[in-house]
Amino acid sequence: MSMNESRKQQLDGMLQQRGAGAFLFWRPDELVLTLGYLPHWGISFLLYPRDGEPVLFVPELEPEDILPAGIAVHTFPWGVLDGPDPWEELYAGIRGVLKVRGLHRLPLSFTKDIGRSAPCRMAGEQAPLPPGLCDRLSLLCLGGYIETDTESLYTVKTPQDIAALEVTHRVATLAVRTFYRNLQPGKTEAAVAAAVEAAVQEATGSEGVDYAKAWGLVQSGINTAAAGRFNRSTGKALAAGEGVLLELSICINGYWADITRVGQTGQLPPVHKKIVDIVAEAQAAAIESMRPGVAMEVIDERARRVIRAAGYGDHFAHGLGHHVGFRYHDPGPGLWPGSRALLRPGMILTVEPGIYGVDIACGARIEDNVLVTEDGYRILSDYYRDLTI
Repeated sequence: MSMNESRKQQLDGMLQQRGAGAFLFWRPDELVLTLGYLPHWGISFLLYPRDGEPVLFVPELEPEDILPAGIAVHTFPWGVLDGPDPWEELYAGIRGVLKVRGLHRLPLSFTKDIGRSAPCRMAGEQAPLPPGLCDRLSLLCLGGYIETDTESLYTVKTPQDIAALEVTHRVATLAVRTFYRNLQPGKTEAAVAAAVEAAVQEATGSEGVDYAKAWGLVQSGINTAAAGRFNRSTGKALAAGEGVLLELSICINGYWADITRVGQTGQLPPVHKKIVDIVAEAQAAAIESMRPGVAMEVIDERARRVIRAAGYGDHFAHGLGHHVGFRYHDPGPGLWPGSRALLRPGMILTVEPGIYGVDIACGARIEDNVLVTEDGYRILSDYYRDLTI
């Protein structure tokens, strides 16, 4: 099967600890973290049992060329005219595998409410799931259901995950470079964002890239003052001598990066240049403190202290960072005040201090994705961090 050994060992241990017969995963990000498989329709289901090989249930319309290698695949007739009820077929298929494996008397483990999930390949609209899905799934085993500890699956990445995320950042380099090269007075924020997104889309088919999507949000001049509250691209034209902020979310083969950069169209106004420098100093102080065993609130405070000392403490009103990789925002405790969770090797977190305000008529944020290593850190997004290239 294509599942990496580190993740398999983690899942096997969790099943034994919880006394469950099998895991069931169906959200796109769950399938990426277990199989490295980003579904097309978003309604594929992975049954991962404690005994025997996993089984992947996919709709008949799922493209064959994206299915993971080395795993048993069963289809169900979703999208087929005049066929049997696809969901009843799915439930029967899952129940049948559990019964054959002798696991139907043990609880089935899945996550009922994950809050949100990453999009499938059909990012504009995921295929609808049936009403009462979780209630029906909880009845498939005589042992009922046990909630899966989702957070522990997301927060620490395996070596295979990290290798996949390095591909994401290779493509993100192209996107960020395109951003800087399009910072020309007269171009609209939306036009710059479109160029960034196109650079990512055009990477599809390059080495190691099967699926590539990006969402670029560009704000310029006075619009950057709101970047701590929201990010959006408008029809505003870039003017000479102003700052431009890019908030970039990018998904390559199901693996996500979240990056922010600030560029300029000519020389920045003094206050904007000043806050960019402060934010860069705050980010460096935070990143240099990252290593296993350090509390997340400590990293947040390192950045916040720099910004407070410069007189802009009230202008930094969000947390310093969050987990990232399987989603734009992975679950789990992040880098923010009061977060006592400890950094562990394999965690990947954003580090994104910012200063914004209508009173200063501008805003700035620099955001990087940082891997916690055995003895420190490594910046995965270590490219194009200055105002120009």
